[in-house]
Amino acid sequence: LKENKTTVRECDWDAIRSAVDTAKSYSANPNFPVIANGGIEYSSDIANCLEYTKADAVMSSEALLENPGLFAPHARDDTQLTKGNGR
Repeated sequence: LKENKTTVRECDWDAIRSAVDTAKSYSANPNFPVIANGGIEYSSDIANCLEYTKADAVMSSEALLENPGLFAPHARDDTQLTKGNGR
């Protein structure tokens, strides 16, 4: 088995937003938590995802393999470093 974990793949935050809206509308608990999964590569993606999807939290797996400090309070955001690399 060969694993290639060098990039985070595309994620449909619109679908996550729809799932959040649906879950919240059907839950009898107003504090029902919904966690977004996908599209988190940089620390700035965390706030962007939460704002866009209205999820209560995010999780990530692929990006954590390359950056274990992704969720650290003052994590470095590498978006500026990758702008010249075709991203």
